[in-house]
Amino acid sequence: MEVSLYSAKGSNSSERVEWVLNFKGIRYDRIEISSDELTTTYLDINPFGYVPSLCVDGSVFSESMAIIEYLEERFPNPNLFGKSLNEKTHIRRVCEYVNSSIHSPQNRTVLRFMRPELDESSKRGLRGDWIMRCLEKLSISICCESGFAVGNDFSVADIFVASIYKKALQHGCARNGFYDKHLMYIRANDIVVVSEPQA
Repeated sequence: MEVSLYSAKGSNSSERVEWVLNFKGIRYDRIEISSDELTTTYLDINPFGYVPSLCVDGSVFSESMAIIEYLEERFPNPNLFGKSLNEKTHIRRVCEYVNSSIHSPQNRTVLRFMRPELDESSKRGLRGDWIMRCLEKLSISICCESGFAVGNDFSVADIFVASIYKKALQHGCARNGFYDKHLMYIRANDIVVVSEPQA
């Protein structure tokens, strides 16, 4: 089986997929895509011009959540989507909130279109503020049963939450005690630490 991950440095969505690949022990080649390639040659692979894309034996998949669901179905062990239907639904709820409500509005491409008058520094500040504002809302409904986002096991919800929080820190936001505690908790698991992509 040949697996290739098309990624870009600093891509939050790519980090999620890479973390899942690593956690599940799936061997892959990581192909770095430059900013110039996103609007030129890479469009032949993904016409949306976004990373990540995952190529498995010639089939190309895009959109991080779709890729992760594919990986979970094809490689179900170790499980990243919970045990019961309720748990799976709560995990997907967290992922959907991070993916749609938090990530999409602060996406660089969206901000370039919606707020073209802002310089890069201002956009970074706005992106970070939006992430942290949304994470504050999310904090009341996660880590209720343990230090994991949902239930008592590491799941894709932890990956989405940790990755978007780290993105806020990259944008210069102040550290948050709740999310620092979450990071410490999941990183107490050796498999999680080894599989977490390095910036």
